Amino acid sequence: MFTTEVQTRIIITEDEAGPTTPYFIEFLDEKSRRVAEIIMQYVVCFGFGLLGIVTNTLVIIVYAKDGFKESVAISMTTIAVWDLVKSIAGVMEPFAGILSLWNPAAAFSWSKICVVAFNYLNSFSSYVTSVMAAYVAVERCLCVSIPLKVKWLLTPRVTLTACLVISVVVFGAFAVMFGIYDVVWEWSATFNATVAVYKRNAFYIKHDEPLFAYYNLSGILWPLASFSVIVVATIIIVFKLRQGSKFRAAQNSVMASDIQDKQQKQGPQLSNRDRQVVKMLLVIVVIYIVSLSPRISLYMAKHIVYDFYFLRRYHKLFKFCVYWIWVADLTNGAVNFFVFYNMSSSFKATFREIFTSSPASTKK
Repeated sequence: MFTTEVQTRIIITEDEAGPTTPYFIEFLDEKSRRVAEIIMQYVVCFGFGLLGIVTNTLVIIVYAKDGFKESVAISMTTIAVWDLVKSIAGVMEPFAGILSLWNPAAAFSWSKICVVAFNYLNSFSSYVTSVMAAYVAVERCLCVSIPLKVKWLLTPRVTLTACLVISVVVFGAFAVMFGIYDVVWEWSATFNATVAVYKRNAFYIKHDEPLFAYYNLSGILWPLASFSVIVVATIIIVFKLRQGSKFRAAQNSVMASDIQDKQQKQGPQLSNRDRQVVKMLLVIVVIYIVSLSPRISLYMAKHIVYDFYFLRRYHKLFKFCVYWIWVADLTNGAVNFFVFYNMSSSFKATFREIFTSSPASTKK
């Protein structure tokens, strides 16, 4: 939220003045830290953010073209929408680097406003997509375990409802954090202009301990729960797929009557198309396992070390670590298109039908 400079000075103590105060400890010399931040923020994060905007837009277009006839299309489109939001947020703050070429003061103000507006948006979008990935993992686990029942159990309507509920609940659980900083305008001798800075507001100061205890705990539990669900579901999926492969191999060496008996014991088998879809989504959930690990580690460290956070003693170190989390999140948000294109013949055919003049290949 925005407030006046006079109002803010009443509620902000001297050692809470902002990230330029000597209270913050440097972990690198100023030059090395600045070079590292420029590379991470203006090159890596900005690049992956732009890539994510393009790829997730393509994913949404392709699935929309297919008409969302299957539940997996709805769930993956929901993930693509949140990944698009995350990618846009990832581009906004690094945009200050381009803005600084003609107006350094405006670029400085833009970067500070973006910390309040887009830093949390990036994180919270990642929480939503991680829970969505857990839902997809459970959905595919049911698909390989009870393939006949899952067709009527997880209808497109049920999946859409689940996606909306997950989005509202998870994002809503963190939305309070958008109200902990005030953006104020102050005169800067460095820029010889009035610039924006963000400061802790009265709500932050009054509810500091319980607010951040809740936030840190939520920041650990949501991704950790998603991580656990994804791992367990993935193990079950792999086991079921291997079990089905062994069964099919055994079919080649037994009599027709024995095959029928084994089929009755084994239960209904997945079609080749469903099996390919499961393998594709298995790759997706493995990617989420890799990308969630650093975020969980960072939040555990933040929970243990109180001063390891923005506008606290280790502000600069935490900010640098956040860049690595952004890289993991933005990379995760940009790669799904390539997985879909290389592992789904249906997705590839629809994409070619939309964006090329060559005839689409036969959808499986």
